[in-house]
This record gives sequence, C-alpha cells and structure tokens, in this order.
Amino acid sequence: MLWRERSKTKLHGALLDRPADDPDRCKGCDGACCRSFPAVELTWDEYERLLALGATRLHFSLTGHHKLIIENGCEFLSQGRCAIYGDRPDICRRFICSEE
Repeated sequence: MLWRERSKTKLHGALLDRPADDPDRCKGCDGACCRSFPAVELTWDEYERLLALGATRLHFSLTGHHKLIIENGCEFLSQGRCAIYGDRPDICRRFICSEE
C-alpha cells in the first residue's frame, strides 16, 4: 500500500480581547479550533441559546463556568464549518488562528 505524505500546516491560535467576526477568516481552516480543545466556557445566556439550538453536549455547573464539550469535534461543526456561526459563543468569536 502506498502512503501519501500529508504535510500538516501548523496553526497558531490566539484569544482576542473582543470578537473578530469575519466569516472569510474561517474558510480555509476546516474547523481546526472546533476540534482542538476539550470544552469552551459559556455564559448562562450562551448556555440557554445553545440548548435551544439543540446542543446535547452541554455541561451545567453550579460552582463554575457552564461549558460546551467539543472534545473530538464540536457538535455544531458541519463539513468543516460552524453551523451556528451567527449564534456561536463569545469565546469562539474571539478565537483566531493563523499559520505559523
């Protein structure tokens, strides 16, 4: 069997102080950030919004932050794109990545 060598592009992520909504910046990454973390922290309003959108991997906490579990890929990632882009949590809006 022949193996094709795949060159992986290394990405560098950063969390901005404010949202950086730009759908074009996410076109080429295939949802790398949506698969790279175990969970994202949510506010109560975000928790309720995602619950209304059908999220099944939510973690409710009485003592800390509520979370959306995204380990092994966010449930809202569809064909490498965010299916809830306009409703995504603030932390997702503030995360950017670029090639190293």
